[in-house]
Amino acid sequence: MKNKIIGITGASGIIGSKLCENLVENGYIINILTRNPNNFNKNPKIKIFKMDLLNPNKKRIQDFTKGITYLFHLASELLDESKMMVTNYYSTKILVDSIKNKNIIFIYLSSIGVFDFNKSNLINEDSYKKQYNIYEKTKFLSEKYLLKSCRENNLKFIIVRPSIIIDVNMKSKIIDYLVIFIRMGINIKFSKKIIANFIILDDLVKTILKIFENEKALNDSFNVSSDILLEEFLLSTKKVLNSKTYIRLPYSIFFNLISLVSFFRKSKKTTHIKSFFSNTSKICTQKVEPLIGNKLSLDYFNFLKNYVNRRK
Repeated sequence: MKNKIIGITGASGIIGSKLCENLVENGYIINILTRNPNNFNKNPKIKIFKMDLLNPNKKRIQDFTKGITYLFHLASELLDESKMMVTNYYSTKILVDSIKNKNIIFIYLSSIGVFDFNKSNLINEDSYKKQYNIYEKTKFLSEKYLLKSCRENNLKFIIVRPSIIIDVNMKSKIIDYLVIFIRMGINIKFSKKIIANFIILDDLVKTILKIFENEKALNDSFNVSSDILLEEFLLSTKKVLNSKTYIRLPYSIFFNLISLVSFFRKSKKTTHIKSFFSNTSKICTQKVEPLIGNKLSLDYFNFLKNYVNRRK
């Protein structure tokens, strides 16, 4: 194990940096493909290969993949839709083709958003798939290409589909909005049907580390989430903040306000927030749990304590 070389794209992101840190601590040698080499400190166990996935270079990819046993493809364009198809899909195809007929396992970070949450209240790995934005579409197309390459070129792969990844350094403002409401003394009475599909970053990384060398995980996909009723999540947040309630806001009024903002702003962000606050689908994780040896963590109270302290 100590001599194994692992290739990683997206190593400067919140998932990739945490994963890279753990792998180095466990004795692996890391090849990193990145457009920003300056994001990384010098480390004898890490080798940097400069390349932008928008402008792939086959020779650079060949050097990057030389000698590796696993390729973690984590890099994605999240914001600029004009770059998503090239960065998220075509670059995946190029990376997969570069290891064609080689004994390299391709670990792909997809998204739970490839599924149609309007079709079912329980999402498992075989649920109906339908995407409602270009980002999720690129993830779905990449998954299809992995399956095709497995059939035609004996590619070995593992697909990991996390739900909303939460961390103290997360860029999303969803939790911040909830904290603001609670600090203002506004208590939103959510329906007991509304579910938050969250996964804490540390739990996601631990899951990936436990399954990537497990032969039982090969050529399969795994949903990763620690769902919680939004009402319970708010209650934990309120306990952390030790806040009093001055205004009780019915869920129907709150949701209508969000819908109104979404209508006038016509922003994808507000549409995403609207979907979050109306979700009633639970994500089934029974497939991954036997491989990690336990159920995924639901320790949101301690997470929220750290989150609030870091965001002060």
